[in-house]
Amino acid sequence: MDFHSIADGVAMNSSQSSYSASSASSGSDKLYPPLENICIGSDEEEDFDSIALNESPSHSPRLKRYLFPQKEFVEDLRPEEVRWFYKNEKNKKWSAFIGYDSLRIECRYRALGLNDESGDIDLNDKILVRGGLYEVDVLKYLCTPVYWTEDDLSICRGIWFEEGNWQPLPHSFSIQIEVEHMAKFKGEKLIDSAPDPPKGSKPVIHNIKFKDFHVDWNATDEIYKYNESVSSKLMRNVRQSLGWQKSGTRLRRGYCFEAVMDDKPPDICHLVFVIHGIGQKMDTGSIVRCTKDLRQCVKYMSAKMFPEFDQTNKRAEFLPVQWRSSLKLDGDIVESVTPHKMKGVRNILNSSALDILYYTSPLYRSEITNSLKSEIVRLYNTFCTRHPYFEPSNGKVSIIAHSLGSVLIYDIMTGWNPVHSYDELMTSVLTEEEKFASGDEELLSDVTQAREKVQELDGLIKSIRDRQRQSVKSLPFTVENFFAIGSPLSVFLALRGVRPQGSGTQDIIVPSSLCKRLFNIFHPSDPVAYRLEPLILKHYSTIMPLHIHHFSAPKKEPYSKIPRKAYAAFTGAIDELRKEKDKSPVKDEDSGSEGEATNSERSSKDENGADSTCASGKSQSKFSLSGWLNNRKKKEVAEKLSAELQMMNTMGKPVDEKPSGDGAYTNLEDLDKTAMLRQLFQLEYRLDFQLREQRMENSYLSVLTSHTSYWTNKDVAFFLLSHLHPQLQDEACSNHDGAEH
Repeated sequence: MDFHSIADGVAMNSSQSSYSASSASSGSDKLYPPLENICIGSDEEEDFDSIALNESPSHSPRLKRYLFPQKEFVEDLRPEEVRWFYKNEKNKKWSAFIGYDSLRIECRYRALGLNDESGDIDLNDKILVRGGLYEVDVLKYLCTPVYWTEDDLSICRGIWFEEGNWQPLPHSFSIQIEVEHMAKFKGEKLIDSAPDPPKGSKPVIHNIKFKDFHVDWNATDEIYKYNESVSSKLMRNVRQSLGWQKSGTRLRRGYCFEAVMDDKPPDICHLVFVIHGIGQKMDTGSIVRCTKDLRQCVKYMSAKMFPEFDQTNKRAEFLPVQWRSSLKLDGDIVESVTPHKMKGVRNILNSSALDILYYTSPLYRSEITNSLKSEIVRLYNTFCTRHPYFEPSNGKVSIIAHSLGSVLIYDIMTGWNPVHSYDELMTSVLTEEEKFASGDEELLSDVTQAREKVQELDGLIKSIRDRQRQSVKSLPFTVENFFAIGSPLSVFLALRGVRPQGSGTQDIIVPSSLCKRLFNIFHPSDPVAYRLEPLILKHYSTIMPLHIHHFSAPKKEPYSKIPRKAYAAFTGAIDELRKEKDKSPVKDEDSGSEGEATNSERSSKDENGADSTCASGKSQSKFSLSGWLNNRKKKEVAEKLSAELQMMNTMGKPVDEKPSGDGAYTNLEDLDKTAMLRQLFQLEYRLDFQLREQRMENSYLSVLTSHTSYWTNKDVAFFLLSHLHPQLQDEACSNHDGAEH
């Protein structure tokens, strides 16, 4: 018997696995009414169970409890009436599995009971639940994460529930109560409530006692649980002495909502790997919690801003990548050389910032990159095994990398190797030395011999590099989007010699064949984050990064249409330089070498005359030469800045495409030049995206908190959601006039 589905990664026939948008529209948000009046316990973890029950639209019709005709007689519970729950040790309340998961667990439970001795069922089979992130072992009553290491969750089969909070009774008690109930009342007509006596308590037709409580039956469908604690007994005695009815907690048989197979999450169309930076050793498992926070935030944004998106039967899944927890690196050598004074602070630094030194060390760099690469490959293969529809349906893969993690995954994607960089450096140095040695035969001979030796080693280095590049290409997918969050990647690239090349594409940083889009997201107060755009086009250092839209902004202009804005200081510089240019006289074409002098120098010469200049003495000559050099240097800097700023200002203005009169051909030529300049000096896509600071935000405090604030930031979640699903961007730009904060 098979209880899996396509969404669980187990192949089935088409009749069993078909799941269209129409079925998606009848999922949890349509099946269950809001539970304002029934407080179902739910932990704070992200899952489809809490999303289904707590975020259903207010316009959903209130359905009856039963999907089948209501029972008239006491009989065995159907699988739809049983509900399975889970919780971890930290949570006191149970959380219900969604109907799709609960039904498959219940069918597995019943199949194991019927075939306990026949051996027809593989006892090791597990059921994927909670969107495929966990698997359930029914025999052990455990729910275990699939992709990361975490404490197992306990599961419970809910038969009898406390009315009000609908929390299940412990399984052992539920079984005993169910056995007593079926033995006493099976086949009898269901009576919702016994007639109230004129005074006093209702008659008890059956009861069962436990250590801490007892259960009384007043009718076939009116059962109460009474605590046996001293305070509860005292309160009951007081009530009875006053002639009031006996108080207790009413028990319900069967869950308040019947489970249905259509209550399931959409299929995964986009897989997102979340890579941590430094500090994972200090707080093992933090990336798992951060990924949960991010996943929950993205789901919240989807439910709030795009409530109809689930009907498309598409969603993105986020998987944490733990590359640091399995590494030993130097063992305990660094710890042994750490002084005992301020050891707490030193241990924090050793567990966080030391990762940067490890990665820059040639001894540990390959170990770190291999750990990250192997973990990503393992996660991807595990995911595809459990979701075989993903690759045939052209599922996409993106990467979110935080801090140092962005540098690691960049090197893996591009195949950057320090050996290759050293080879290029030595080749360039030898080329320069050969130019300088062109007049010295002995020196030229030495350089030639050195070049021959380098060429001999170059073959070996190239073969090693090719093997390493082949291993780098072992990533079994193409990256759709690379989101670098709080990233120092540009600093690493700058130190490796990457310089602006005058081309407005991201290929200077990462080829589009390896990664289609690159996004650099950062908080303005994040001390670890740096910009990427000036590394492609230098004049973008004067242009402000794009501000990420607030998720509740009424109008969201597409990022591709937002005009570029210069920083305030540079905007003022353009006007000042333009005024100075208008005031300066036109240079004389026949001025010769003196045409290079500044206007101030010319006026000085005209006033004093040539004779006074010669008679001024030695000190006056030195002063004039120094001033001339300083003015010339300032003039060169000003001209460069002016050209750069005016180019930026020109490209920000619309082009006049209406030639008139004799200047028609000239205008068309200018138009072609402007278009060419825009292509050369304008980015194809913007890369730098900056979060907006809050009105009351303290920049000094943000320095301490901003680097770890991305995971729960709703603006970041909305940005990721709209770029992982591009079809949502148009909707986000047009349908949020009435959005609430």
